[in-house]
Amino acid sequence: MRVLLIYYTGTYNTRYLSNQIKEKFISNGDTVDTVEITSTTKIVDTFSYDLIGFSYPIYGFNSPLPFNKYIRKLKFKENQKYFIYKNSGEVLAMNNASSRILIRIMKRQKAKLIGEYHYVMPYNIHFPFERDFIRQIFIYNKKLLEIMFYNFKNNRVFRIKSNIIYDIGAFFVGIQKIGGNINSFLYTVDKNKCINCNRCVNICPHENIYSKNGRIKFHHHCDMCMRCSFYCPTNAINIGFLQGWKVNGDYHLKEIENDTSSLTPYITKDSKGFYKCFINYFKWIDEEFLKISQ
Repeated sequence: MRVLLIYYTGTYNTRYLSNQIKEKFISNGDTVDTVEITSTTKIVDTFSYDLIGFSYPIYGFNSPLPFNKYIRKLKFKENQKYFIYKNSGEVLAMNNASSRILIRIMKRQKAKLIGEYHYVMPYNIHFPFERDFIRQIFIYNKKLLEIMFYNFKNNRVFRIKSNIIYDIGAFFVGIQKIGGNINSFLYTVDKNKCINCNRCVNICPHENIYSKNGRIKFHHHCDMCMRCSFYCPTNAINIGFLQGWKVNGDYHLKEIENDTSSLTPYITKDSKGFYKCFINYFKWIDEEFLKISQ
């Protein structure tokens, strides 16, 4: 089977997840190609693929604008099978509505959705995730990966249910539609911290950052992916009105994935506040994984 994975990634969480899914397909004997969406990504011919996977980080309960813009340019054959493997740092119910634009685009081209799955990846904004929390997340991501492939193999279609309230709410919360452009006027770089390594210039997926006379400057077509501020080696970038939520520093996900030391569950039945939303999510994954393991 020929598989195509099309994804947009901000701080590389979605790339990391896509690579895991790619490896799983390859281990099953499938051929896999990948397309990572940036401002210079060429339009891909999809007609030779048996299955297409789409992925994106959820931004404000929505799919990112660069992802939507790229997908709208693509053409698909009738009855093209596709699946969605989105990700975010939380499993709030309004995230259920995030794929509505993609599903609408694919429906117009008479494509066939065979599954939608929501993986968890650590925040690149708001606050950093603790290492043991990420380790527990990865355990459940692996279980969800097995569930997803079991469903593929057995022609079981799983869809994440949304409703009109979630759809309307996600539409109005879609801050990225104008927020990135406006906020980019507030971006600054601390000249006392900046070492002029130009890493932010080189890694920006939309060529929004440039260097002039030894100073880092910003255009005004930012999509707020947080890649520049997250990976700045000296934490020199101020991200405007989001500065209080900034997260800086590579999580080193591969290292965390390979950590085999003992782990005390970070999320338990007694988890409170923000972490409470994961209780039922992890429980559902455990129940589904048990079903396919028997």
